[in-house]
Amino acid sequence: SSINVYRDMKWLPLHLRRQVHLSCYMFRIINNLSPSIFMNKFNFISGGSRDGANCNLYTPKSANLKNFYYLGAKAWNILPLDLRNISDAKVFGKLYKAKLLDSIITDPNYSVNNAFDHLYKPRL
Repeated sequence: SSINVYRDMKWLPLHLRRQVHLSCYMFRIINNLSPSIFMNKFNFISGGSRDGANCNLYTPKSANLKNFYYLGAKAWNILPLDLRNISDAKVFGKLYKAKLLDSIITDPNYSVNNAFDHLYKPRL
């Protein structure tokens, strides 16, 4: 199957490669490693909610679900907390790729979904 090829080559399917790149960019924005104009576009959820406690971002409404601010917030919000707390962007990218690869190999329900607005939530 294609999952075996991905495992052997240590590759991710295209939609997961896009997800890793988007998440890495969001990591840089959240950690002030990119121009501040981008950080001003994202707002953390506040209050006593579960989303607020997890430092999730507000997900703005998007007419076509391809908006960077919508997809970026969605990508950040599905990240496991252990990845969010990493301090180095390169380490973050490598660990997230490894976590996704391990997750698709071990998840019996995984199927490739190349829809632009679909983000895969890795199994913990």
